[in-house]
Amino acid sequence: MSSIPQNVRFSIRMIFRQPAFSLAALVALGLGIGGTSAMFTVLNGLVLKPLLIAQPGEVVGVYSRNALRPGEYRGFSYAELEDLREHNSVFSSLTANDLALVGLTEDNRTRRTFANLVPANYFDTFGAPLFRGRPFSAAEEKPGAQIPSAIVSYAYWKKRGSPPDLLGHELQINGHIYSIIGITAQGFTGATAALSPELYLPMGMYDSVSNDFEGKVRPLDDPTNHPLLPIARLNHGLSLEAANAGLVDSARRMASAYPAEEKDRQFIVAPLSRFSVSTSPQNDQSATFPIVLLMGMAGIVLVIASLNVANMMLARATARRRETAVRMALGARRSSIVQQLFTEGMVLSLAGGALGLFLSYAGCRLLLSSMAAVSPFDLAFSAAPDWRVVAATAVFCTFSALIFTLAPARSFAEAEIVSAIKTGEAGLNVAAGRFFTRRNLLVASQISLSLMLLTAAGLFLQSSLRAARVQPGFDLQNTLVLEVDPRLAGYDEMRGRQLYATLLQRMRELPGVQSAALGATVPFGMFELDRSVQRADAPDGKTGTANQLWCRSNIVSAGYFTVLGIPMLEGREFRGDETQPKAAPVVVIDQLTARRLWPNGNAIGQHLTLLPDGQTHGITQAEVIGVAGSIQESIFGEALQPHVYLPFGQEYQSDMNIHLRAGRHDAKLLEDIRRRAYEVDPRLPVLALNTMTSHLESSVELWLVRTGARLFLVFGATALVLAMVGLYGLRAYMVARRTREIGIRMALGARPGDAQWLFLKEGMVLMSAAAAVGLLLSALVGRLLASLLYRMSGFDLPVLAGCTAALAAVSLLACYIPALKASHVDPMVALRQE
Repeated sequence: MSSIPQNVRFSIRMIFRQPAFSLAALVALGLGIGGTSAMFTVLNGLVLKPLLIAQPGEVVGVYSRNALRPGEYRGFSYAELEDLREHNSVFSSLTANDLALVGLTEDNRTRRTFANLVPANYFDTFGAPLFRGRPFSAAEEKPGAQIPSAIVSYAYWKKRGSPPDLLGHELQINGHIYSIIGITAQGFTGATAALSPELYLPMGMYDSVSNDFEGKVRPLDDPTNHPLLPIARLNHGLSLEAANAGLVDSARRMASAYPAEEKDRQFIVAPLSRFSVSTSPQNDQSATFPIVLLMGMAGIVLVIASLNVANMMLARATARRRETAVRMALGARRSSIVQQLFTEGMVLSLAGGALGLFLSYAGCRLLLSSMAAVSPFDLAFSAAPDWRVVAATAVFCTFSALIFTLAPARSFAEAEIVSAIKTGEAGLNVAAGRFFTRRNLLVASQISLSLMLLTAAGLFLQSSLRAARVQPGFDLQNTLVLEVDPRLAGYDEMRGRQLYATLLQRMRELPGVQSAALGATVPFGMFELDRSVQRADAPDGKTGTANQLWCRSNIVSAGYFTVLGIPMLEGREFRGDETQPKAAPVVVIDQLTARRLWPNGNAIGQHLTLLPDGQTHGITQAEVIGVAGSIQESIFGEALQPHVYLPFGQEYQSDMNIHLRAGRHDAKLLEDIRRRAYEVDPRLPVLALNTMTSHLESSVELWLVRTGARLFLVFGATALVLAMVGLYGLRAYMVARRTREIGIRMALGARPGDAQWLFLKEGMVLMSAAAAVGLLLSALVGRLLASLLYRMSGFDLPVLAGCTAALAAVSLLACYIPALKASHVDPMVALRQE
């Protein structure tokens, strides 16, 4: 142990003695370790970092599903929550939440944010006491209580400048005044790792703030309203299997007490998802897989960087061969020399790790700012490294040091002392001319791995280009979209309808606007509506593709299809009188829905049954009056999905989008639209205003595709540069070591071109062998990536050919420069030097 400080001091002196070598190694290691640490930071923040929950293994989600159709889930009503609280033998605590979008007015401007509606025992169930203030009381939780109190997040308190007297201050939410009674603990995000609500409101305020995306808001005490997502803490030591068995009696008892609502219901518990809030259990593997994949790709860059440094260390070991041989001749043990070599590698690797941590932090900050540009909500993710990231970086440093000191260590272990002292070459097995040398294998490994990463980058780049050129089935070029939500400014349904009528009229009067219409959702937006539909002539309860269908739904006004340029293939679109509340119920469906429900007949004049939320109550029948062209609303998943369109008026939703068809879409028109909206009501929350093309460009889905492509491109380009530097260094080293051989060849009549071709051929043979292995690895990685690509397979010949050609071109350049130097060797000078 006493030799370790001495080895460290010697290693530091060696690093400063050879600044060019040290700088090159630091840059290579900093890039490799930095990329890996950055991906681990993301993995840590979203997957590994524990949520602020006491005994998190005991906290689970509670779900309600149809026992006859196990894939059909729904939320809980407040009555169900209360009943299950009182009559269960498996939970020590049962709470719930309902995530709502609210309008928070600050400085006379209203912005949209998330609020979590929670019962009084919400924070106690998580075991997360408040930073300041008090939790909600039982009186505040009671349905219809309407006691306007609020708890704000720690992040919100910090954003406001950490005022010590924030408790008791007032907030304006959806046009109403709330009093702040508490501040959550630092880092508390509830059950999810990715989303952090700024506000927590008592369950008793549900009727004022909750939004129902399927239609009209129903009171919280309505037993047919199921908005709540229960969260429970299991009795200590109880397994999931035992808890599910214990809930059988609870479901049976509830079905007996409330047969209309609880028939065939089944209650289950499952681990909470860290990424989503859903009425059904979620598997986080699909969200974790891309992060782990990127982590793996970054790890490959680290391996390539380490192999690069290993080649540099081998070259330096050769230069120090006599020094090392003399030390062993004077009594130094091989193990001591290897230990000193590893210490030097660790010092170098830790320095690279420090640089890597800085690059990781900068990269994560850049990634977060990029994500913030497309996300309207705050993300519960920090780029600052915690102890896990630092510890992981230390592991990466150790792993890297082991890789790049292994080959030099073996060389020292195999060295022949007498031969090394005499010639300085045989002792370290220079083996010029042999193909399967350590240096060749190290460089070949770098080339193979870099081709694999380059191919992955090419696949994602091609995928992002295809996604950007998507043909969605409507007009992207001449459409603008204005999103507003009067409810966030305190409007009720009647006033909201009047406001939308006024807004449509005022927008149509603007110069340059040709037409305007309403739509509840925007293609490629963050939110979507779904509706279960079936043919009205299908037997009650009969299921199957031919009779029942789960569709994307939209609530639209008259003129919607004309504004977006969606063709009407049969029938007609909605008239103005059909969008009135008391009009006869009618719907428009798309071509895909018509084909699936009426494959052998005409859909016009047929009747659909619509089932909100997949429930059996509130069934509505409507006549099909039109069949529109199918459109694409998502980059991921199926290219086209069935759609059903409902008339605005018969189905009201506060959060609507005003779609405008315009002959121009310059900045002045956008400003005129915004000004016209504020002229109608200065308090009106303008949530978004964009051309449809800009909306697609800023969509989260396209951001994910493009960010994946950019990350893979960075990793691929870094790997390619490192591999080419390694190849160039190897060929330059071989030319330097074989100068005498070149001189002899030229003295015997070889031409300069022969020497150039010799070294160029050796380099390209090495590259070709490595590329063959790289293509096999690329095919394997392509299969892993296939599910993440947009409308293309993981085996794309143009991408493979292009990446291989790029690798060959860069390799040729890396080999040509040293080969050119070999052709200029003066044989007389070479022979005299040796």
